Amino acid sequence: MPPVIDEERCTLCGTCYDRCPTDVFTPAGDEPPCVAYPEECWHCAACVIDCPAEAVVLDLPLQMHIVPSPALYGPPGPEEADALRQAAAFSRSIVEPS
Repeated sequence: MPPVIDEERCTLCGTCYDRCPTDVFTPAGDEPPCVAYPEECWHCAACVIDCPAEAVVLDLPLQMHIVPSPALYGPPGPEEADALRQAAAFSRSIVEPS
């Protein structure tokens, strides 16, 4: 999901606009910036980290949760298989349904 700006918290400082490496934000003058190009977002969280008012929220897509792929590394060994199951269960437990 693209970044979401809480308009009540936004102080119109423009930090999100300045920090975004892919320029997904457009300045709107006397209004909070809008996300003009959501498909260009890299989910780097620069806007979230640098916002002094904590007005930007970023929900990472499920694909961004890192879990090793057997296609890339081969099947896991017995010790790794249990750890991967636990990591996958934890990832599913923290994702809130939309």
